[in-house]
Amino acid sequence: MAVLGGTAFKLRSSTNNDPFASLEFEAATGYTAGDIITVEDITGVVVGTVVSGAQVVVVYQAAKIVVTCVEVTSGNLAQFQVGCKMYADVANNEVTSAAGALALCGIVLVAPSVGDETIEMHWMGALEIVA
Repeated sequence: MAVLGGTAFKLRSSTNNDPFASLEFEAATGYTAGDIITVEDITGVVVGTVVSGAQVVVVYQAAKIVVTCVEVTSGNLAQFQVGCKMYADVANNEVTSAAGALALCGIVLVAPSVGDETIEMHWMGALEIVA
């Protein structure tokens, strides 16, 4: 199981059995490991903390990754069950089950508990390209 980058980046994919896809580019601004960002038509998770002008790596597809989500409450728990769609809320740096104008980015793999603010999911950040 690969655990790459800073402590806020939690890739749970094995590089052999559960491949992931990433891209690298020069950062126009600083990023923190675990940030959820949009790069043109994809969404992804920043691997390591970088300053403006440095190379940043963004994972846009991962079989298993833990990311920040809206706080799970008894009122929204049913929307975070295994197989539920997740949407990237880049402005708030988290995923949510509320679609609105947000980009679909994957599905829940492990149901969270009330009070959780992270979720293990299958990240598919290029879904907006085919949608």
